[in-house]
Amino acid sequence: MELDLLWLILAIAAGSYIIVYAFVRRVNEWYHVSKLGEKRHFLPPGDMGWPFLGNMPSFLRAYRSNNPETFIDSIVERYGRTGVYKTHLFGNPSIIVSSPQTCRRVLMDDEKFGLGYGKSMTRLAGKNTFVNIAKSEHRRLRKMMTSLMISHEALVMYIGNIEDVAIASLEEWAAASKDEPIEFFCETSKLSLKFIMRILFGSTSDSIFSSVEKHYIDVHDGVHSTAINLPGFAFHKALKARKMLVKILQKVVDERKAMKKNGEQTAKRGMIDLMMEIEDESGKKLQDEDIVDLLIVLLLGAHDGPTHTIIWATIYLYGHPQILQKAKEEQEEIIKTQPSSQKGLSLQEIKQMEYLSKNNAAEPGSFIPFGGGSRRCLGIDVAKIEVSIFLHYFLLNYKLEQLNPESPIVYLPTTRPSDNCPARVIKLK
Repeated sequence: MELDLLWLILAIAAGSYIIVYAFVRRVNEWYHVSKLGEKRHFLPPGDMGWPFLGNMPSFLRAYRSNNPETFIDSIVERYGRTGVYKTHLFGNPSIIVSSPQTCRRVLMDDEKFGLGYGKSMTRLAGKNTFVNIAKSEHRRLRKMMTSLMISHEALVMYIGNIEDVAIASLEEWAAASKDEPIEFFCETSKLSLKFIMRILFGSTSDSIFSSVEKHYIDVHDGVHSTAINLPGFAFHKALKARKMLVKILQKVVDERKAMKKNGEQTAKRGMIDLMMEIEDESGKKLQDEDIVDLLIVLLLGAHDGPTHTIIWATIYLYGHPQILQKAKEEQEEIIKTQPSSQKGLSLQEIKQMEYLSKNNAAEPGSFIPFGGGSRRCLGIDVAKIEVSIFLHYFLLNYKLEQLNPESPIVYLPTTRPSDNCPARVIKLK
């Protein structure tokens, strides 16, 4: 009899949970959808999740797993392969687009699809960046920043900075992995942060790396969280970290200005030096606040892409020995044709790495790591140079002695360079 009572209680509890679960989620959906009036009839399938949290719990659970695509897969399984779904993520009602054709249309049609970012991103990016400015100001700022991203002078300057980091990091990995394998994901994450730091600040980046790193990590976490400004939440911590970053970066700007005034110069200049020099068509320069905001956004936007690209490119190459050999031969041929007096790679040589830069031909819109249209990432050339330089020195001077397939790479909602994170464990020699 006691057993029957226990089962009855469990059944009632389970039934109550199901009823409350369905009711609460249905009320949350009604709350958001009813605001649209007659437009609600045009919404795609999907659901708005829990009140306030939306679908973030299931999104983060999938993102932290070995199969992050399960979040989308579950939506497709429930609502069919429509390619467009409604949901609620990062504190905002959202539409997920998953078909190549629709992705391309959204990115290319600025008239029908306006710019939109989550609350966390808009608060943490800064008011003077691409995220928060009007279209006219966006065009002005984009035109100014383009010269810092694609001009021959700028790219040549970045190459030397990137090479310094790649060579030093590979030497450190090789030395460290003599004793025990290293965690490839963690080390590559640190490498990418060092890349962007050296690109932004030049040869003085090492002196401010540790002070920037900690606060950058907290801001990065906040961007990928719900905008809850209460103690104990990632967003609250990120806002405090951003204030500290602003102080650190403003100090760097002041130091560079003082050096320029005194006729001094760092051993190797960075993008920050170019930011202080560029002018728009009317001769107007960027203000200090503009520069600091842009530095923070560049730190946030230029880190994850190279990290994952380097990891997957390396694993792909070692999973296909013939392709690995051809890629290595291409790098050897570049070295053979270099003048004996030349130190390091030239921009022209990087552009000659045609085999290294190949992917399978993808359907237009199905592979868009750098966005598209007027919002296409300005740093695409810099990112490609980072990956190419790393692979060049890696292929010529090192090889994987050990690659542990039992320790899989996972996509995390943040890339925290200082954390112990799951990764493929490797040894170099």
